[in-house]
Amino acid sequence: MQRMCLVLLFLTTLMASAQGEKNWNRFSIETGYGYVTPSKLYGNEFDKSDFSGFNHFDVGIRYMITPKFGVKLNYGRDAFSKDDAGITFNTVNVSGVYNVGSLFNLTYATNERIGLLGRVGVGITIADPKSIDDTERIGTATIGLTPQVKVSESISVYGDLAYALRFKQHYGFDGTLLSPNYEAEVGKTTVFSLGLNFYIGDKTKHADWY
Repeated sequence: MQRMCLVLLFLTTLMASAQGEKNWNRFSIETGYGYVTPSKLYGNEFDKSDFSGFNHFDVGIRYMITPKFGVKLNYGRDAFSKDDAGITFNTVNVSGVYNVGSLFNLTYATNERIGLLGRVGVGITIADPKSIDDTERIGTATIGLTPQVKVSESISVYGDLAYALRFKQHYGFDGTLLSPNYEAEVGKTTVFSLGLNFYIGDKTKHADWY
């Protein structure tokens, strides 16, 4: 938690130092819903089961320091459930964002209609297995790719493909303990989601389309 606070403090300082030029809007709020599929990290009883489903929700805020680089803070919830077995993840991530579309002049080529963002982030996941009356904290690393379609200067629709690694996971996606010796494994999840970006500010354009 202390590390997360230091990261947030650094990002706040970085944002404040970038306030000099204001030709574009910098902030956006986003929310999405989608399909999450886990790696086959189950106990013996559910070894061949599938805990995938439309059980992903996320909300976040993004700040573009320049039209190419930004930072993002988001919360995501992933639920894995089958009968009375399963686990729920609540994750907070801090990510660095890069406008991948700028490498190909995508915004210009599509008349400011299609964009592409990429991100790499770290965070913490609170895992809540159904098999115990407790939670565990898991370090998380995420990489994602986000194509966007501009609807107006205030809204865009996005699709998102994200891959996450969860280090030192002691309970499988069925919620059962993976090892009687409490040995940890690395859990993996892939999310496909759709959502909306809401751009905030009094300028004509957001940095995504500048």
